[in-house]
Amino acid sequence: MPCIAKVLGYDKLKREFKQYKDKRSLLKEYDLFLADLRVYKMLPECLGKEFYAHKKFPCPIKVHGFAGKELEAQLNKSVATTTFMMGNGPNYSIRVGKTFQDAKDVAENVLASLKHAIAVMGVHDDIEFAHVCQATLRCGDSPELPFYNFLTKEDLEACM
Repeated sequence: MPCIAKVLGYDKLKREFKQYKDKRSLLKEYDLFLADLRVYKMLPECLGKEFYAHKKFPCPIKVHGFAGKELEAQLNKSVATTTFMMGNGPNYSIRVGKTFQDAKDVAENVLASLKHAIAVMGVHDDIEFAHVCQATLRCGDSPELPFYNFLTKEDLEACM
């Protein structure tokens, strides 16, 4: 499969990437990490805080029970998706596109991801869209570009 560069078993990952420098080099070498659901919950201890500090969370996927074209379709679907991890603070970020995508595709991804993220936040933190103050886009290390701002009457009066 062209989208899969390397497959590491859990035992090999645990055995060959014990040291901090080994984990850091693994982190820098690959853009995306997929993990079978059967070992996903064991990975934070094995990968260490470096992966999670850089927001390179392994994407959980179900690979058992699939073979051939079904497995390929499942892996391709996983590579094309994004994950949303809620933090403890008021700001959340979601990767919604790549620089080679058309603007229309990125816009569709933004709308779909906002819809799902707000649904998840509503379930866990009772956050509704009316409580969202700002939504921004950022590309790489660029500054954030706001595309939605909610200003209260007091905010507007303070600016005038």
